[in-house]
Amino acid sequence: MAQKKSEAVQVAEDKVIPTPKESAAENLFVDTLWNQYEQSLERSRQLRESREDAYFNALKEVVKFNKQYRKSLANLYDQARKTNKEVTSELIHQINARKEQIQKEEEKIETELMNERSELKNQLKEVTKQLENLALTPVKSIFHIIDQLEDNFEKNTETSIAYSRERRNAWQQVTNEYVKMARNTHKELVNRGKNSVKELVKAK
Repeated sequence: MAQKKSEAVQVAEDKVIPTPKESAAENLFVDTLWNQYEQSLERSRQLRESREDAYFNALKEVVKFNKQYRKSLANLYDQARKTNKEVTSELIHQINARKEQIQKEEEKIETELMNERSELKNQLKEVTKQLENLALTPVKSIFHIIDQLEDNFEKNTETSIAYSRERRNAWQQVTNEYVKMARNTHKELVNRGKNSVKELVKAK
């Protein structure tokens, strides 16, 4: 009878002691849990960096478009200036043609008119040149200032994103260490729980 009881206790102890397969399964569960957590952190980091890259690329495209737009405006202004020069040249040509006609009619008047027209032509050229310089100077200055502002904004944005990533990467290393420690602690707690159950069963 006593022998049957001791055999029953032995069988009970054999049933409670986990096999290496059970221990591996428990470690696999803990590893899977923490692997999923680390993958979630990595996906979150990649998503954040993708959003930052998309924002920076959009910003670069806007700056590029603005520069092209201002270049088109400058070209339009140059075209208008050329047109003004052509109109002025045509006007001077007509004045010269008229001068030749008058020259045939009256020699004396032609000399006086030639002096007057030459002076008028020089004045007209001077006024046109001064007007062009006055009109072009503020336009160039404004475009230059806008270019500098946009370039500075683009550089500042790039620097800010790089700094944020560097700071996050530093914290990522700390987080990885915490996850590693938590994983090991979790495994130790599971093993201690198993050992406690073993001791409790043995004590009974």
